[in-house]
Amino acid sequence: MAIQTANNSNPATVGAGAGNIREVTIIVAAGSGTRFGSDVPKQFLPLEGLPVVCHSVRAFSDTFPDGAVIVVLPAADFDHWRGVVAEACERAGIRLPLFAKGGATRWESVKNGLSAIPEGVAAGAAVLVHDGARPLIPVDVINRVRSATRNTDAAIPAIEVTDSLRRLEDGTGPMSEPVNRAEYRAVQTPQGASLWRMREAYSLPYSDAFTDDASVLAEAGFVNQVLVKGSPENIKITNPFDLEVARLLLSRRG
Repeated sequence: MAIQTANNSNPATVGAGAGNIREVTIIVAAGSGTRFGSDVPKQFLPLEGLPVVCHSVRAFSDTFPDGAVIVVLPAADFDHWRGVVAEACERAGIRLPLFAKGGATRWESVKNGLSAIPEGVAAGAAVLVHDGARPLIPVDVINRVRSATRNTDAAIPAIEVTDSLRRLEDGTGPMSEPVNRAEYRAVQTPQGASLWRMREAYSLPYSDAFTDDASVLAEAGFVNQVLVKGSPENIKITNPFDLEVARLLLSRRG
């Protein structure tokens, strides 16, 4: 089986020669599945015949056939990847990605993914960071994020908030006040920026304020960030209900 580690820069593994790569996708799949309540991490659970993370890998591999895809996994799950997930991807005709060791936080996992990018990739290449638990990412969202990275500091997919919102007065409740939901957006992934911006931003020390890649980039001074249209189908699987919704959406796609 052609399993490649993230420090292997064989051009055949990542598509074109490293110097020709214009898109790098880092898929963060280092969660433990604690909130999901499963012994198997949610990114490895079956979804219409494939582990969840394989759907994410396929979306980016198909969109950027000459790009590099790096999956960030807990070290404890490397064997599971080799024995189960990679075989499922191969059977489905999905190009196998590189993979890197996950960290204690999402920030550390992305940092490790950046370190795993093959040598020779241009500093101006686009880096898209995606949650492995978002298996239904539409191609048009990927392309919108990629396009918006060209002339900005960062691109962030987002959707309108449909529920009414309230702000907790002391941060915990029960006292609260309504806010105007038209002034808010729900943020999704992939979030994208040029490789050199990502590397500079992730050279900063860790902060609890780093909730996503955009917040890390902003802390580094990259504040020219734009929102692009996301998708309601780009759901994040957090609990069993989300997995059932994902199955329904996939079945409707045919």
